[in-house]
Amino acid sequence: MEIKKYTEYTLTIEENKTEILFHLNSPKLERFFKAEEVLGLNEWQNEGIEIFIKKLLKSASHESETVVIGVDREGDDLKITLSAFEEKILKLICEGVRAFYEKKELHVSRMFGSFVVLQKKGEILQAVKATPIPIKYCPLMIKLLKEVGGESAEVLIKTLQIEDEEKQTQNMCKLINEVVIKGGYFDTNRPLNSCEANVLFGASETISSAMEAGRLDCSVIVSNNLGTIITTNASNTQGAVKRMTGLFYSSPSAKLVKTAEESGIIPVFPYTAKIDQLAGVKEAIRLGFKNIAVSVAWQDNILHKELKSLEKNGVKIFKFGLCSTGISEEAALSMRQGADIVWSCASKYVKEYIAPNSMAQVGIKIPVYIMTQRGLDLAFNHLLKLDNSLAKIDLKKFACPVFYNRKGKIEVIDKSNLHSCTNCPHPCV
Repeated sequence: MEIKKYTEYTLTIEENKTEILFHLNSPKLERFFKAEEVLGLNEWQNEGIEIFIKKLLKSASHESETVVIGVDREGDDLKITLSAFEEKILKLICEGVRAFYEKKELHVSRMFGSFVVLQKKGEILQAVKATPIPIKYCPLMIKLLKEVGGESAEVLIKTLQIEDEEKQTQNMCKLINEVVIKGGYFDTNRPLNSCEANVLFGASETISSAMEAGRLDCSVIVSNNLGTIITTNASNTQGAVKRMTGLFYSSPSAKLVKTAEESGIIPVFPYTAKIDQLAGVKEAIRLGFKNIAVSVAWQDNILHKELKSLEKNGVKIFKFGLCSTGISEEAALSMRQGADIVWSCASKYVKEYIAPNSMAQVGIKIPVYIMTQRGLDLAFNHLLKLDNSLAKIDLKKFACPVFYNRKGKIEVIDKSNLHSCTNCPHPCV
């Protein structure tokens, strides 16, 4: 018996039988919504996949001597039993799973702390469900919305001040439809190379600067219609995310996978678009990368300890904690212990556990906290790109330096001289 494990399936080859255990990509929407609210949506993505694969294999049976013994769904796995192993049959199954998911497209994104489900209905992708918006104000999101959102953005911003949750979620879905989807964020024809920085000190911007400086070999990030990916240069790191506001589940696109590969991007789950950053880092290490940046979002910030444990044999992992609004206390403690850089968003636990333990800070309204010397090296490298006059500053003079933008120049003060922010996200959750 020979057993081979891959990111998306396990292959067991015996003398008279081959078993392919294909690991399905289940949305598990109960992470974001009450279980009873998403019963139909939760199963919709995988419903009927075994029937689809059976028909696909039957239609190809006249071109192969391999006999299909069985196709069965076992929870989050699809078990396919064949009389023998054929590479072309394996490829047919992989591409069949992707085609099935692509037809039944589903994504989970986030804006203003609200989780939004996007579903393809009748060939049209649209936002169909959103959670109530937990915060009333975020200066960065309002700035970005006003730049691209038009009337829908203005309506949503006004809605944030009322308590009608149903109206809030309706307007959130409308905004996603009008701005995010129509804006091409999920367009599978989109390019994946870009030099355009979308925010002054974002994760992808910081990673891209580090790659340009030769400090990083690759990054493990997520992208719409691709899931977890490994990017290999500054251009495809920036281009793969654009203005993405958070991605927690996605469906694959054969066309975009091809674009990714042509752009020097490695999709870790090319057939399911699964998001699994731990698996992504393991794959990057297997491929021989040594200096690896990885971003983890929301409750996945509990992964920092496991990610740190992979630093062996000269491998360095630069860990970025993102999308922290609404994270658990456990996730915040994990960030404190293992992250190199943490984006605060509107998290009360980041304020409680991360802020007092940071060694430096970037920004005042929505602080980015630097937790390690390794993180400070990457952050300062990006800040130098924004303002090279910082090279003259002796950081040793500051107990905890705070870098902030003032009229296009980066200023530095000590944290002890920092006044309370009057324009920060609120309430923190």
